[in-house]
Amino acid sequence: MKNKKALKFTLIGLLAIIIIGVLGMIIWSKTGTYPARGVALSALESTSRITVTQDKWITFTPVEKVETGLIFYPGGLVEPTAYAPVLHQIAEEGILVIIVPMPLNLAIFNPGAANSVIDNYPQIAEWIIAGHSLGGATAAIFVDNNPSKIDAIALWDSYPPNSADLSNIAISAISIFGTTNNIPNTENFNDKKHLLPEDTIFIAIEGANHAQFGDYGPQKGDVVASISLAEQHERVAGIMLDFINP
Repeated sequence: MKNKKALKFTLIGLLAIIIIGVLGMIIWSKTGTYPARGVALSALESTSRITVTQDKWITFTPVEKVETGLIFYPGGLVEPTAYAPVLHQIAEEGILVIIVPMPLNLAIFNPGAANSVIDNYPQIAEWIIAGHSLGGATAAIFVDNNPSKIDAIALWDSYPPNSADLSNIAISAISIFGTTNNIPNTENFNDKKHLLPEDTIFIAIEGANHAQFGDYGPQKGDVVASISLAEQHERVAGIMLDFINP
């Protein structure tokens, strides 16, 4: 009898610890999230060329018929709308763009999120997946698990985790990253290049920093950018469009 009571109290204690842990994580993710700022919020407006909607996903839909889609995984603890400035520019050139919000703003909790996007748009003939920071690493996990579903991957200041070796996958890949004095700002960046296909395109943006791939303000541990937010957004959008439509 005593053993049953002890087991009962032990299980109750474990359940309480799990609940407290989950609640703590939720509170931490909400209070620690980098919110989208003014430039990003302005980029959520529809134009004569694209319609922007915010529902299950944040979708930039060109008014003309499109056959190419871009799925975007946001960086860790970054509000997904923060990436609207660059992605809006891409959509203006006839690309369907979909930002996928993630649980607790951490893409790693739903690496397979792109599956439902792809299933929802059967008319799209070519899919590119892109992501910033943790979002890029998680996008690489998706490609590793679903190599036949994606035609290209774009990493923004990011690299694949060791568990997602894409080096032998037949996929177009581009890595866009910020540098200071020609040195990548992202730690261990050069050590991870072998995880990408041999013909991966690496494009450095001198003076760019990590946070300015979106618009969510300064980020702890980031370098100070020597180019403006607008210039970095324009450069990233241009590089992406050259990659998508060579």
